[in-house]
Amino acid sequence: MTRVNGSYEVVLGPAAKRAVLSMRFAKDRDRLADALRVELAGGPNAGKEYEFDPYEGGRDYADRAAPAFAVYTATPLSFDGYIAIHRPMSKEELQRLRREQGYAARRGFYVLDILPVDSGFTRRPRSS
Repeated sequence: MTRVNGSYEVVLGPAAKRAVLSMRFAKDRDRLADALRVELAGGPNAGKEYEFDPYEGGRDYADRAAPAFAVYTATPLSFDGYIAIHRPMSKEELQRLRREQGYAARRGFYVLDILPVDSGFTRRPRSS
């Protein structure tokens, strides 16, 4: 799923797509999409973002397509306390989008996962 707004692209990875598709109501999916379109870059919770090493503590959020030394960020969204785990898209990824779609914004974010607010209490670390 790729969305374009005036300032950046949003591409959902497999885990993020599953999170969206698991939402029961279409209006919730729409509200989440609206938040992703405007809150990943300088949104209302930008001061609460957390940048992290994807390999720290046994977690492995790194995706094979990520550029070396990609910065991963957890951004709290204004919709129902969801948290978007994302990284900036590389120039190569944006160029590929341009070729595939005919247009792409100058910057974009690859969203690896979308976590519910209680995930810090209910999810166990992924095993290696």
